[in-house]
Amino acid sequence: MQNNWTSKFLLATLAFTVSASAVEKKKIDFVVGVDGDFKAAMNAAKSAGASESSHYVIFFPDGEYNIGSLTGDSNQMTTFTASNTSLVGQSADKTVLYNKSINEGISVTATLKVSANGVYMQDITLYNKANYGNENNCGSACRHDALMTVGDKLVYKNVKLLSTQDTYYTKLNGGKGRSYWEGGQIEGTVDFICGDGDVFFEGTNLVMRRSGGYITASQNNTEWGYVFNNATITVTNNSFNGTFYLGRSWGTARTVFLNTRMIAQPTAEGWQKNMNSAPKVFGEYNSKDGNGNPVNTSKRRTYFDGSKDGSTATLKTVWDANDAAKYTLQNVLKGSDNWDPTKLTAQVSAPKISQEGAEITWADDNNARAWVIFVNGKYKANVITPSFSLEGVAVGSKIKVRAANSMGGLGAYSNEVTTIDANATYYKVTLGEAIGGMVSTNLSGDKVMEGKTATFTATPNSGWKFAGWSGKSAAGIDASKPQASITAAGDIELAPSFAGDGSGKFQAEEGAIENGINESSNAGFAGAGYVNFNAGTSSVQVPVYADAEGEYKLTLTYANGSKSTRSLSIKGEAGETQEVAFEATESWTTYVTKDVSITLPQGASTITFATIGGNDGPNLDQLELTAVKVTQPEPPDSTTAIGGLASGLADPHLEYSPATRVQVFSATGKLVRENVGRATSMAGLPRGIYILRVHDGSRNTQKTIRVK
Repeated sequence: MQNNWTSKFLLATLAFTVSASAVEKKKIDFVVGVDGDFKAAMNAAKSAGASESSHYVIFFPDGEYNIGSLTGDSNQMTTFTASNTSLVGQSADKTVLYNKSINEGISVTATLKVSANGVYMQDITLYNKANYGNENNCGSACRHDALMTVGDKLVYKNVKLLSTQDTYYTKLNGGKGRSYWEGGQIEGTVDFICGDGDVFFEGTNLVMRRSGGYITASQNNTEWGYVFNNATITVTNNSFNGTFYLGRSWGTARTVFLNTRMIAQPTAEGWQKNMNSAPKVFGEYNSKDGNGNPVNTSKRRTYFDGSKDGSTATLKTVWDANDAAKYTLQNVLKGSDNWDPTKLTAQVSAPKISQEGAEITWADDNNARAWVIFVNGKYKANVITPSFSLEGVAVGSKIKVRAANSMGGLGAYSNEVTTIDANATYYKVTLGEAIGGMVSTNLSGDKVMEGKTATFTATPNSGWKFAGWSGKSAAGIDASKPQASITAAGDIELAPSFAGDGSGKFQAEEGAIENGINESSNAGFAGAGYVNFNAGTSSVQVPVYADAEGEYKLTLTYANGSKSTRSLSIKGEAGETQEVAFEATESWTTYVTKDVSITLPQGASTITFATIGGNDGPNLDQLELTAVKVTQPEPPDSTTAIGGLASGLADPHLEYSPATRVQVFSATGKLVRENVGRATSMAGLPRGIYILRVHDGSRNTQKTIRVK
């Protein structure tokens, strides 16, 4: 009897939770060299079941990774197939993934072939060593890709590609092939950006490594093609200046250069006359030299023909502002789903860190998925709370921290802290449990350093209000306020209590859900969502508060767009289980009400809703209680009721009949005292809030008392 009631009473666990945040806190999923090698990382990513909104993040600390030998095929090409995965390095210059392909060929040589959608890459170099640095001696065919892609919605921030011919080869996947580059650098010799799709390059450096080459060779069968905005063009040897081309037409080419800084300039014609077929779009707008002066574009080519198919085209290749205006990032990449990759590349601000005793701490940031800690420049750990224990870190070590965005990409380094000796004392923190709300805290675990201020904030559920703090640490705080700050001088024990706010309205989604979903996709609900039951055994225990014991009208708001009646079993703690049918509604966004009768005890209790016979249920939204026939509670002896609580009980002494059973529970639901057939005294109990339950054989009563 006791354990059954207690288990139902303890619904809301006051665990160590952080405040609701814009980005879900989640650690880096796989650190190469710590959790295994890149082969293990690829296997883990393939089985992770990541989503577009929750990427699987693989992090590479600085170093050179020979993936050609580890994960490559017989020609050292590695194929990556895990969609919605992030590949993030510590730094673009020092995090290098490389191979050395043996046989040349555009489709068989890539350092990394990405055959997936939604891949995010940041601060990494992909390096094909086959002919890089030996460009003038590799003959007419030096096709060795660094990156080949067959995918849509691909993002590259501060990524470097190093190779010779066909360095970056893009292909479509199901007719789509959108990619976004932000910063980064691509080096090569001939057609070193080639292929299909709509690719927007923002601020990317383009490096020509050989005389007579071509930056692009496109065969764009999409609307926009390759669009370079604010790019910079340089050469590895100044003798190459003026000898290369912006591009040529592999087939129906579409290539545009906007606002380009040409430290090295192409030939006067700009574009190569013929390749396979005439281009569809070749355009250039607002090109400047390295000093910011306009480039002379008066001799740019306008007539093109295809050497293979005989097609011809006369194009306007030098554009004005009106021509360039429509080539925005939004237009080029939005597609039918309004994709905006700049939301993914936005970086989280660098934290300001400091040492507090044996911890490095910093302010929380709602935009951070996690933080990565570096000790003496090397990866050490990643955390989801704004602190890092210095246990095992030598005194005098240099600590820096970087915040990860939703994709796992790391922002700027924090300030540097040199660790000092700190013989800190730590105390245990125990948070009690309560029904009707939860507690958030600024702590990152269940310990607090001596002298550090621990802050606890009690947040009631809908239909509830904060009713006070209890526990041995409550003596030094204002128990009437929902936020408590305690400076650690010993172990902390604290528990909140909650009571009904008088509205009688409670939200189903705030209950304890088993094999169901807290969902919010079907508009029209109250609160923050509703419970979507699953077929099979599915249930939710919803905490409610009744001012008095007795019979209540329970008004349930629900939606059932299934076109057939669905049923749930409903049980309150003081009544029998009943089966209730929920008729079909017009749609899943049509919410209606249904009234049932239920018997409830006074105070906090739960109502359990469960599916029947393995069948699915309706979407349950809101509960509302209206008293029908209740027994008004007796006022506590020798007390004055204040805000629903009894105060003034220094040592209440209560007499009951010989058959009466009296139980005293803490505010956390723990049984602390039990007597049968004799006087019950509160003497010796710590000050705080308690729940008194009396069982006299004919009825049960419950009231809340405060021991001062």
